Amino acid sequence: MPPTDRITADPNACLFALCGRLAHRIGEFYDEALSSTGLQTRDFLLLNTISDLAPCRIEQVARVTNLEPNAASEALDQLVEANLIAFQRRTFGHGGREITLTSAGRLALYEAYPRWTRAQTELVGILGDGGQRLSDLEALVQEHTAR
Repeated sequence: MPPTDRITADPNACLFALCGRLAHRIGEFYDEALSSTGLQTRDFLLLNTISDLAPCRIEQVARVTNLEPNAASEALDQLVEANLIAFQRRTFGHGGREITLTSAGRLALYEAYPRWTRAQTELVGILGDGGQRLSDLEALVQEHTAR
């Protein structure tokens, strides 16, 4: 028989919940900074990743952006519909589709970059250490979970 006492935990003390709320608020902060460009933070990150990797494949973009491949594919399809990226059939190797930025995608990234940079600079200033503590925490958690 299960216990009848209710077990409660303070959701404000849960680090997982705190990180989720923080990620959401930071995403809103970047979204507001990018709002005049018509891009959201995820779009900017995807375009920036594709700019760095192109020509690339969905799996590469998903890995770099830490998205599940299906979520990355859906997000990339939206960027295709917006004419910001294009899929092209590979003519060599194992086939498949490669992703490249369109001219409109390059322009959108160019216009969004200064806004993203201002938001990044402001957040880094708020953290006071350039985000080093967050990077250190990520590395420690990664090390611990890899065991």
